[in-house]
Amino acid sequence: MSDRTRRTARWVVAVVIVATVALGCSARPKVAVFLQAAAAVPTADLEILRNYASQRCSVVAGCDVNTQGDLMLAQRLTGSYVGNSMTVEGMQRLAEALNADHVVILRIIQWESQISYRPERSLVLLGATSFLDTTLQILISPLGLLFGIDKVATVGMFVSVFSPKGDVEFTTSVTCEDRPLFSLLTADPVEAAKDAIDAALYQVAVAL
Repeated sequence: MSDRTRRTARWVVAVVIVATVALGCSARPKVAVFLQAAAAVPTADLEILRNYASQRCSVVAGCDVNTQGDLMLAQRLTGSYVGNSMTVEGMQRLAEALNADHVVILRIIQWESQISYRPERSLVLLGATSFLDTTLQILISPLGLLFGIDKVATVGMFVSVFSPKGDVEFTTSVTCEDRPLFSLLTADPVEAAKDAIDAALYQVAVAL
């Protein structure tokens, strides 16, 4: 085979690879992911969760996701804002502006942190230290009381998926808790919300 033929063959292979990659990328569905709060959620936490939802949707569903800037611009241009309700025509205009195959709306409906006392945990710690000197037991006893305090962060979320025609394709609700070992110091609603987002997006990916 001559050098010229080899070069031609390499160019053909390169073109085929590029075309295959391009077609594969273009075949990926495009999804718009909105995260709204129907509960009292701090603004800073809401922004963190919006970015997290977009990134996780791309990973979990293997799709292209509109940026937050795209979402805000499309709502402004169409005059259709995602809130508690939206008309079918408004959803159609929004999906068309975003060129989205699906519009996912994650709505936080519960955002709570509750503190309770579990005496059995205090008794376990106090029992484990019973062999120590009396002075040490007196010093450790306040820790036993603190060990019994339990904090639970709970986040509930309602999820709706719409088609470009404005039809409802899928709905679900998810509730997740964050209750680590030292929950009084580390229980965080943001972590519970991230778990809820992951669970919701996995359900959406399977359903669609």
